Amino acid sequence: MIEIYGSSDDLIEIDGNIREEFNAEEGYLAFSDGTVLYIEYGREGIWRIRQMAKGKAKYTKIEGIDDDNYSDKVNLDGNISWVIFGKEFINLK
Repeated sequence: MIEIYGSSDDLIEIDGNIREEFNAEEGYLAFSDGTVLYIEYGREGIWRIRQMAKGKAKYTKIEGIDDDNYSDKVNLDGNISWVIFGKEFINLK
């Protein structure tokens, strides 16, 4: 299982089977199962996560992981071996 959420005002956190931290206020996360997520720190000071492409892993999203509604949290449960962070995404569908 992997958890994805925003932290502080410039960190994208990945915890679980893969642990990584990306220093950015927005971007795309692509996972080896085919899942693509867009995560951004909005003007209202809340991290929001949107699924852009569905992969094979089970996807669960909770909006606002704490009392302050500071960040969405996404769980991916499946066979994921890598993640890539980037700034652009093109979907030909």
